[in-house]
Amino acid sequence: MSSSIRMTEHEISGLCVRALRSAGAAPPAARILTRSVLDAEHVGNRAVGLAHLFDYLDAYRDGRIVAGVLPEVTRPAPSCVIADARDGLAQEAFETAAETLFTAVRENGMAALWIRGSYTCGELGYYPRRAAELGFTAVACANSPALMSLGGSGGPVLGTNPLAYAVPRADGPPVVIDQASSQTAYVNVRKKAEAGEPIPEGWAVGPDGAPTTDASAALAGALLPFGGHRGGNVALLVELLATLGGGSFSLDAAPFDHGNEPPGIGVFLLCVDSGVLTGEQGRVAAHLDRVRADHGVRLPALEVGAAEAELEVDAELIRRLRAVVQ
Repeated sequence: MSSSIRMTEHEISGLCVRALRSAGAAPPAARILTRSVLDAEHVGNRAVGLAHLFDYLDAYRDGRIVAGVLPEVTRPAPSCVIADARDGLAQEAFETAAETLFTAVRENGMAALWIRGSYTCGELGYYPRRAAELGFTAVACANSPALMSLGGSGGPVLGTNPLAYAVPRADGPPVVIDQASSQTAYVNVRKKAEAGEPIPEGWAVGPDGAPTTDASAALAGALLPFGGHRGGNVALLVELLATLGGGSFSLDAAPFDHGNEPPGIGVFLLCVDSGVLTGEQGRVAAHLDRVRADHGVRLPALEVGAAEAELEVDAELIRRLRAVVQ
């Protein structure tokens, strides 16, 4: 098992930015992506934290992410914002469109953002959490290259297609739910394959379409949706919402971990100013606090730490980052 070390966020951030710059990322993109990666580490979603950064580094070098492009933001209707990442980062497209999006929410009570032409979404909770920190309730969807079976298909048809939402709380961090539509994230299966370890039953099928616990066979086959066909229906809805703004369907998206073609996937973010609807900004948060306190319901309240907070990180990942920047 890998050991952990403690480092300040400033130290880790510096390593990440230098590694991204060495791979060809422009300074703004490197800073924005580093922030999203460290946010994922802070909230415990490490599969799309530092470990996922190496996918971005490889993608920059191989051309799956186009370096130096500037996202293009349009507002085709008062409550609709589109950000074209132009084969760059979804996170940078979001940051570029954020002011336009949040202005639209304040003006109309609700508004939606579609990101198209992006590499991957990274930690999907990053987007609704940012909205919830401003007092908005938000729901996000994203697709990915086809990795998951749908409706009994023998091979992959949809991505792992995550769904996330966030509810603001006046007296604490937002409540954030972030989950894949598959039984597990693709990167978890890949990690098992690299370690030569089996995966649990029900995670995937092999290339022959039969259930498998062999992680390598699963990578050559397809992941399975959570909850059988019901989970597949949710994954399909995620796909449709995420691609309404012009993002590639999962079947048409290039792989995110090999080749030189950008995936061009989509992200959808809906933001609602609940105070406009009821005049009570904290009504939903109060209900969540009630079900947690009175009924023992466990709901994650995820808080991103201060800029100089220490993080416990995988020592091997730090070693690899240092090797990149030396």
